[in-house]
Amino acid sequence: MRFLLLAGASALAISTPAFAQQGEDVTATQPSESPIDSLEPADAAPSQAAAAPAPTGDAVLDRLNALEARVRQLEARNAELEQQAELNQTRLQSVETKAAKAAQFTWAPTISEPTGQFSFKPRGVIEADGAAFIERKGGYDFNNGTALRRARIGFEGTALKWWNYRIEVDFAGNAVNITDAYLQYTKIPKTLLTLGQHKAPFGLESNNSDNYNTFLERGMFTNAFGNAGAERRIGLSAAYSPKETVNVTVGAFGDNESISRSSVAPVTDTPDESWGFNGRATWEPIFDTGKIVHLGVSGYYRTALRAGDTKDALRLSDRPNVRVDNGNIADSGVITGVESLLYAGAEATGVFGPFTIAGEYGKLWADRPSLSNVSFDGFYIYGSWFLTGETRPFRNCNFDRVRPFTEVGKDGLGAFEVALRYDKIDLSESPVRPGNEAQSVTLGLNWYFNPFAKLMFNWVRFSGDNTPLDPVGSETKGDAFATRLHLDF
Repeated sequence: MRFLLLAGASALAISTPAFAQQGEDVTATQPSESPIDSLEPADAAPSQAAAAPAPTGDAVLDRLNALEARVRQLEARNAELEQQAELNQTRLQSVETKAAKAAQFTWAPTISEPTGQFSFKPRGVIEADGAAFIERKGGYDFNNGTALRRARIGFEGTALKWWNYRIEVDFAGNAVNITDAYLQYTKIPKTLLTLGQHKAPFGLESNNSDNYNTFLERGMFTNAFGNAGAERRIGLSAAYSPKETVNVTVGAFGDNESISRSSVAPVTDTPDESWGFNGRATWEPIFDTGKIVHLGVSGYYRTALRAGDTKDALRLSDRPNVRVDNGNIADSGVITGVESLLYAGAEATGVFGPFTIAGEYGKLWADRPSLSNVSFDGFYIYGSWFLTGETRPFRNCNFDRVRPFTEVGKDGLGAFEVALRYDKIDLSESPVRPGNEAQSVTLGLNWYFNPFAKLMFNWVRFSGDNTPLDPVGSETKGDAFATRLHLDF
């Protein structure tokens, strides 16, 4: 292009009589502002405006030199404009990206401001259960029926970048209970501080999200021992992860906010709220895609116990892996004189492609200074297999959300999983109900429509010795056929 301009300028200069005949200095006859000059920015530096060399006395050469200098100026200006256009495009793309991040929609919208300092997301769980029982031994008539196992609604998000928050309420069982209400501080490297009502460190099943359960209910010992000294409680905990496969969590906790306060008279005899310490340590010596080995230990100490309005008392109980009926097949009765509890447990999990095997064992000691001490234990073990080939994911020392290869109504039939579990709790040392122990075998089939919805079927064959069911002290045996429709967001 430069050569074309120079050639054109040369022809123009040669053909112009003023240049050919008079040979005047070009600067003497040049207009004050040519069309080319008008393209120069108004704030151009003086050095840019005077880029042409000094006159040589040759009109044609001086004109060519001036035109060449102007071409250089135009090229520089063009590069500047291209750079500015590219910068504007980058800014536009950045604004569009931030706008897209400000409101993202899946099953529930996530709203955030452009800098990521604040975010807000509604959350909830709906689980509808149905069950039918067949009594094989004992006189207790288990009730067939339906129930809302969980009906939770709440919200969570971030604030000032380094804070997480969550508040959630459960409306199931004709009662309103606070499940989660806490703040988390995340700025300390590899450390997470949590204050408020949240899950106390315990075992794998207990600390795993309710949304990711393999069976309708956790193991009986997990429920009974967890209710005595773990589950959701008000407290402060610290989780430290020096690397992705190691986690240590400790905390101090009071009671659950939803526990009713005592109304026993006189007021001076009102039991205090229990308190204690919890801890859990986990390690994944093998952590790879489709291949995970997880090991862990946990424990707690708890004192100032009470059972209802009874001071220094303990009651351990659970139903036969179904919540539609309230009949306990494991029940220690109210054990009095208990000053403190000490629990220790171990957990192990292996994930090998579509296969998962998991188990836990726990032992609970009850200290009764003026009476004989007692102890209880329990365990479960289960295996599962994804018929459609998915792998159960693991994150932050717990199971994570299953994501089917295909989704119902979109591109396939979802994921199918079969599972088998043996579950046992031994409360036979109870001085109130000696010999009480319970066990169950559960066959499960889970149909995952998508990552947030699934249909679960459980066949539970259960039995309990010396139960509180009618007739009291009898052996109870039965089968439960239960199903659950689950949706979370």
